[in-house]
Amino acid sequence: MTHSFISKDRPYLYLLVFSCLFLLLTFFVIYPNDLRLQSLFSPCSNSGPSVAGPVSVKPDFRMLIGILTTPKTFERRHLLRHVYSKSLWPDKNVTDCLDIRFAICNNITNEEHLTMLELEIMAYNDIIILNCTETIFFDKTHSYFSSLPDIFGRDWPYDYVMKTDDDTYLRLDALVASLRDKPRTDMYYGLDIPCNNGTEFNFWIPAPFMTGLGYVLSWDVVEWMADSEMPLDFTMHPEDMMLGWWLQIGEKGKNRYSNIPAMYDFRGDDQEPNCNRHDLIPDTVAVHRLKENSRWSTVLKYFNVTHGLIKPSKLHYIP
Repeated sequence: MTHSFISKDRPYLYLLVFSCLFLLLTFFVIYPNDLRLQSLFSPCSNSGPSVAGPVSVKPDFRMLIGILTTPKTFERRHLLRHVYSKSLWPDKNVTDCLDIRFAICNNITNEEHLTMLELEIMAYNDIIILNCTETIFFDKTHSYFSSLPDIFGRDWPYDYVMKTDDDTYLRLDALVASLRDKPRTDMYYGLDIPCNNGTEFNFWIPAPFMTGLGYVLSWDVVEWMADSEMPLDFTMHPEDMMLGWWLQIGEKGKNRYSNIPAMYDFRGDDQEPNCNRHDLIPDTVAVHRLKENSRWSTVLKYFNVTHGLIKPSKLHYIP
């Protein structure tokens, strides 16, 4: 009886052993490198969303991109979440990590905006609420940078921090490539103004600065901004201009890089080109002045972001 029982169940025992061996083989051969498959779904910091980056090993490149936006621009934030999603960014190096957040001032008086923002925070956890007032001046940008060490800690959670606007399209792979060989201390990067030796600008500029479409600071400069009281005396001019002035007075951001012509303003049909506004180019890092959906469509088509997925003459079902 015993022999019959063993013979009957032995095929199931073989199946169980084979299944375990197959799982072990899959784990060690296909998914090595410190459980990297699971870590792709974790941000480089302790909370909030990221484009990519493992937690089992320290990322080679860590960057926070803060998109300054307003409470009412729900549609733009949803568009940007799609544009910057993992599925659309060519993640060529899993040891890179980008955290993308939206920064909004806390003086929200519209109950509809407040409710919708609370839903966004619950759904996406990608919004930073700042203690500031919505203006074009330096208060919001200063609040953004100076709040980051308290939010994320001072143990160098990022190599770089970027400030950009919600009408700017960043080509993330090109942005990372342009920064990879740059210094990770005392660094200031963007589109330098004035360009062309200032011949195309006739307004007062206290110091050269990186235009507000998007500029990058190394983390040590961000910590310096959080600790310094200097900006409190220089807040009544456009934020990008004030930042350049502030860094010059404080002798910070001496590793300075202007990425012309890869960062620029979108040129409308009725606009003449200049040193910071021109037609779309293949080597683009950032395009600014995309306040209309028609411009977003033009830009995303130019860079083949959607790959012509929908054909008007065909039915589609994408599971």
